[in-house]
Amino acid sequence: MIFEARYRVLFNTILAGEAGVEEGLVQADSPFCGSRKFGMCYVDGRADPSGASRMASIGTVLEVVDFAHVQDGRIFLTTKGRERFRVRSIVRERPIMIAEVEELEEDADDGEEVTVLAKEVSDLLRATIKLNVKLNNVEASDDQLEPEELAGLRPRDLSYWVASFFADIKVLQQSLLEEDTTTKRLTREKEILSDTVKHYSAVLALKSLELSSAASKEGKGGDAAGDKKD
Repeated sequence: MIFEARYRVLFNTILAGEAGVEEGLVQADSPFCGSRKFGMCYVDGRADPSGASRMASIGTVLEVVDFAHVQDGRIFLTTKGRERFRVRSIVRERPIMIAEVEELEEDADDGEEVTVLAKEVSDLLRATIKLNVKLNNVEASDDQLEPEELAGLRPRDLSYWVASFFADIKVLQQSLLEEDTTTKRLTREKEILSDTVKHYSAVLALKSLELSSAASKEGKGGDAAGDKKD
């Protein structure tokens, strides 16, 4: 959701030519006008000794694939990551940061090792989703239990998609983004998901044991009451 004035200018500019754009906010002379793309870098909320926030040097080019304006001027965006980049230098900091960047090349992802690794990660994510649903006692659709991405994505794209599940741990997401090969990224995700499956399985086993113990106590209590009545 976009509501700050400077970002409204930015997004109306990169969306120039699309229906519903606020023409008065479009900077027609911008080199990014109508591109639908912008860059994003993780910013650590903890300030460095100088008092400035620390921005990661590696970020993602995002493309706006859908958007909607609401009456109060806010913009709701749906974006998709397209490629990674490294920040070489800062050209301008305000009102919107502009940087000189270089696109990072991606490695090949069609080897046997990375293909096997991708399948292992997919299986672990399936198990994680199912265990999470069972642990929280919620209903889930077939699409939620078996996302189409698990079977339809190549290893590289899968590695980035799996990282999206760690949205609550931004530092982890950033470190996965910075991995320089698909194999390294998938290997770390395999380790994380393996630990998650073990943890969820242990919690479920403990809950099952507690329920079994409680049921056993209730049963014994009922037998004792019955014996007393006789």
